[in-house]
Amino acid sequence: MLVPQQNKNKDEVEMEFSNQQKLIITLLTDIHAHLGIDNSVDPLFVRRMVQGGHGWALGWAYPGLFEDGIEAPEAVTFVAEVLTMWEAIEETYAGFDQARKDQLAELAPAFGRDPRFCGFDGNHEADLRGIVHILVDDLGRWPAFRGRDTDSHRILADGYRRMLEVYARIADSGPESRLSVEALAEILNAKIIPKSGMELDANVLRWA
Repeated sequence: MLVPQQNKNKDEVEMEFSNQQKLIITLLTDIHAHLGIDNSVDPLFVRRMVQGGHGWALGWAYPGLFEDGIEAPEAVTFVAEVLTMWEAIEETYAGFDQARKDQLAELAPAFGRDPRFCGFDGNHEADLRGIVHILVDDLGRWPAFRGRDTDSHRILADGYRRMLEVYARIADSGPESRLSVEALAEILNAKIIPKSGMELDANVLRWA
Protein backbone atom coordinates (compact mmCIF):
# COMPACT_ATOMS: atom_id res chain seq x y z
CA MET A 1 0.00 0.00 0.00
CA LEU A 2 1.33 3.41 -0.91
CA VAL A 3 1.49 6.45 1.34
CA PRO A 4 -1.69 8.46 0.68
CA GLN A 5 -1.03 11.73 -1.08
CA GLN A 6 -2.63 14.77 0.50
CA ASN A 7 -4.08 16.79 -2.39
CA LYS A 8 -4.94 20.04 -0.69
CA ASN A 9 -7.78 21.97 -2.21
CA LYS A 10 -7.52 25.74 -2.02
CA ASP A 11 -11.14 25.79 -0.85
CA GLU A 12 -10.47 23.50 2.11
CA VAL A 13 -10.87 25.21 5.48
CA GLU A 14 -9.56 24.50 8.95
CA MET A 15 -12.28 23.46 11.37
CA GLU A 16 -11.59 25.74 14.33
CA PHE A 17 -14.18 26.74 16.91
CA SER A 18 -14.41 29.71 19.24
CA ASN A 19 -15.44 29.16 22.85
CA GLN A 20 -18.88 30.54 22.01
CA GLN A 21 -19.26 28.11 19.12
CA LYS A 22 -18.12 25.23 21.31
CA LEU A 23 -20.82 26.12 23.84
CA ILE A 24 -23.51 26.27 21.15
CA ILE A 25 -22.43 22.95 19.66
CA THR A 26 -22.32 21.35 23.11
CA LEU A 27 -25.89 22.51 23.82
CA LEU A 28 -27.12 21.31 20.42
CA THR A 29 -25.49 17.90 20.77
CA ASP A 30 -26.94 17.55 24.27
CA ILE A 31 -30.41 18.24 22.85
CA HIS A 32 -29.78 15.83 19.97
CA ALA A 33 -28.73 13.07 22.35
CA HIS A 34 -31.58 13.75 24.79
CA LEU A 35 -34.21 13.55 22.04
CA GLY A 36 -32.75 10.27 20.84
CA ILE A 37 -32.70 11.38 17.22
CA ASP A 38 -31.57 8.45 15.10
CA ASN A 39 -29.55 9.65 12.12
CA SER A 40 -26.06 9.35 10.72
CA VAL A 41 -24.52 11.93 13.06
CA ASP A 42 -23.20 10.81 16.45
CA PRO A 43 -23.75 13.81 18.76
CA LEU A 44 -21.41 12.54 21.47
CA PHE A 45 -18.61 12.06 18.94
CA VAL A 46 -19.19 15.53 17.50
CA ARG A 47 -19.14 17.11 20.95
CA ARG A 48 -15.97 15.28 21.96
CA MET A 49 -14.14 16.25 18.77
CA VAL A 50 -15.20 19.89 19.01
CA GLN A 51 -14.32 20.21 22.68
CA GLY A 52 -11.00 18.45 22.14
CA GLY A 53 -9.95 20.67 19.25
CA HIS A 54 -10.19 17.88 16.67
CA GLY A 55 -12.60 19.48 14.23
CA TRP A 56 -10.67 17.86 11.37
CA ALA A 57 -12.13 14.50 12.43
CA LEU A 58 -15.61 15.70 11.48
CA GLY A 59 -14.47 15.98 7.88
CA TRP A 60 -13.23 12.38 7.99
CA ALA A 61 -16.40 11.10 9.68
CA TYR A 62 -18.94 13.10 7.67
CA PRO A 63 -17.34 14.11 4.36
CA GLY A 64 -20.73 14.66 2.73
CA LEU A 65 -21.53 17.50 5.12
CA PHE A 66 -18.60 19.66 4.07
CA GLU A 67 -18.73 20.57 0.40
CA ASP A 68 -15.32 22.24 0.33
CA GLY A 69 -13.64 19.76 2.65
CA ILE A 70 -11.75 20.29 5.89
CA GLU A 71 -8.01 20.78 5.91
CA ALA A 72 -6.23 18.18 8.03
CA PRO A 73 -3.48 19.50 10.32
CA GLU A 74 0.08 18.44 9.50
CA ALA A 75 0.15 16.17 12.55
CA VAL A 76 -2.88 14.25 11.27
CA THR A 77 -1.32 13.83 7.83
CA PHE A 78 1.90 12.62 9.46
CA VAL A 79 0.13 10.06 11.66
CA ALA A 80 -1.93 8.82 8.70
CA GLU A 81 1.25 8.28 6.70
CA VAL A 82 2.87 6.47 9.63
CA LEU A 83 -0.13 4.15 9.99
CA THR A 84 -0.15 3.44 6.25
CA MET A 85 3.55 2.64 6.31
CA TRP A 86 3.32 0.35 9.31
CA GLU A 87 0.30 -1.43 7.86
CA ALA A 88 2.41 -2.21 4.79
CA ILE A 89 5.35 -3.30 6.96
CA GLU A 90 3.29 -5.67 9.08
CA GLU A 91 1.39 -7.12 6.10
CA THR A 92 4.65 -7.68 4.23
CA TYR A 93 6.30 -9.36 7.22
CA ALA A 94 3.26 -11.59 7.81
CA GLY A 95 3.61 -12.83 4.23
CA PHE A 96 7.26 -13.80 4.59
CA ASP A 97 8.24 -17.41 5.00
CA GLN A 98 10.67 -18.29 7.80
CA ALA A 99 13.70 -18.02 5.53
CA ARG A 100 12.87 -14.43 4.60
CA LYS A 101 12.09 -13.56 8.22
CA ASP A 102 15.51 -14.88 9.21
CA GLN A 103 17.11 -12.88 6.41
CA LEU A 104 15.35 -9.71 7.58
CA ALA A 105 16.59 -10.30 11.13
CA GLU A 106 20.14 -10.42 9.76
CA LEU A 107 19.79 -7.34 7.57
CA ALA A 108 17.99 -5.31 10.25
CA PRO A 109 19.21 -6.76 13.56
CA ALA A 110 17.87 -3.90 15.68
CA PHE A 111 14.27 -3.87 14.46
CA GLY A 112 13.84 -6.77 12.03
CA ARG A 113 12.46 -9.35 14.42
CA ASP A 114 8.65 -9.25 14.34
CA PRO A 115 8.37 -5.53 13.45
CA ARG A 116 5.19 -4.01 14.87
CA PHE A 117 3.76 -0.53 15.16
CA CYS A 118 3.97 0.39 18.83
CA GLY A 119 2.55 3.90 18.72
CA PHE A 120 3.94 7.09 20.21
CA ASP A 121 5.21 8.14 23.61
CA GLY A 122 2.29 8.68 25.96
CA ASN A 123 4.00 11.59 27.74
CA HIS A 124 5.96 13.50 25.11
CA GLU A 125 3.91 12.57 22.03
CA ALA A 126 0.45 12.48 23.57
CA ASP A 127 -1.08 14.58 20.78
CA LEU A 128 0.15 12.16 18.11
CA ARG A 129 -1.01 9.18 20.13
CA GLY A 130 -4.42 10.83 20.52
CA ILE A 131 -4.68 11.21 16.75
CA VAL A 132 -3.97 7.49 16.38
CA HIS A 133 -6.85 6.76 18.75
CA ILE A 134 -9.24 8.97 16.79
CA LEU A 135 -8.25 7.57 13.40
CA VAL A 136 -8.24 3.92 14.44
CA ASP A 137 -10.78 3.59 17.23
CA ASP A 138 -13.23 6.41 16.54
CA LEU A 139 -13.14 6.56 12.74
CA GLY A 140 -12.46 2.87 12.09
CA ARG A 141 -9.46 3.45 9.82
CA TRP A 142 -6.52 1.02 9.84
CA PRO A 143 -8.50 -1.69 11.69
CA ALA A 144 -5.39 -3.85 12.07
CA PHE A 145 -4.30 -1.54 14.89
CA ARG A 146 -7.64 -1.45 16.72
CA GLY A 147 -7.30 -2.32 20.39
CA ARG A 148 -3.50 -2.20 20.32
CA ASP A 149 -1.59 -0.47 23.10
CA THR A 150 -0.17 2.58 21.35
CA ASP A 151 1.95 3.94 24.21
CA SER A 152 5.49 3.24 23.07
CA HIS A 153 6.99 4.66 26.31
CA ARG A 154 9.72 6.27 24.19
CA ILE A 155 9.83 9.05 21.63
CA LEU A 156 9.53 7.65 18.11
CA ALA A 157 8.29 10.44 15.83
CA ASP A 158 11.73 11.34 14.47
CA GLY A 159 12.48 7.70 13.74
CA TYR A 160 9.18 7.35 11.91
CA ARG A 161 10.02 10.41 9.80
CA ARG A 162 13.29 8.84 8.71
CA MET A 163 11.45 5.62 7.89
CA LEU A 164 8.82 7.51 5.89
CA GLU A 165 11.49 9.11 3.70
CA VAL A 166 12.76 5.67 2.69
CA TYR A 167 9.27 4.18 2.40
CA ALA A 168 8.04 7.02 0.18
CA ARG A 169 11.02 6.60 -2.14
CA ILE A 170 10.39 2.86 -2.44
CA ALA A 171 6.63 3.35 -2.87
CA ASP A 172 7.23 5.90 -5.62
CA SER A 173 8.94 3.21 -7.69
CA GLY A 174 5.50 1.81 -8.48
CA PRO A 175 2.78 -0.44 -7.02
CA GLU A 176 4.29 -3.46 -8.71
CA SER A 177 7.34 -3.28 -6.48
CA ARG A 178 6.13 -5.10 -3.40
CA LEU A 179 8.35 -4.67 -0.37
CA SER A 180 11.24 -7.08 -0.65
CA VAL A 181 13.31 -8.25 2.30
CA GLU A 182 16.01 -5.76 1.36
CA ALA A 183 13.52 -2.89 1.03
CA LEU A 184 11.88 -3.69 4.35
CA ALA A 185 15.29 -3.86 6.02
CA GLU A 186 16.20 -0.46 4.61
CA ILE A 187 12.98 1.05 5.96
CA LEU A 188 13.43 -0.46 9.41
CA ASN A 189 17.10 0.51 9.62
CA ALA A 190 16.15 4.12 8.93
CA LYS A 191 14.67 4.16 12.42
CA ILE A 192 18.19 4.06 13.82
CA ILE A 193 19.38 7.33 15.30
CA PRO A 194 22.23 8.62 13.11
CA LYS A 195 25.50 8.80 15.05
CA SER A 196 28.27 9.94 12.77
CA GLY A 197 31.52 8.12 13.36
CA MET A 198 30.11 5.84 16.02
CA GLU A 199 29.59 2.10 15.85
CA LEU A 200 25.95 1.20 16.45
CA ASP A 201 25.10 -1.58 18.86
CA ALA A 202 21.90 -3.53 18.16
CA ASN A 203 21.12 -4.03 21.85
CA VAL A 204 21.06 -0.26 22.33
CA LEU A 205 19.40 0.58 19.04
CA ARG A 206 16.36 -1.57 19.64
CA TRP A 207 15.24 1.07 22.14
CA ALA A 208 15.78 3.97 19.77
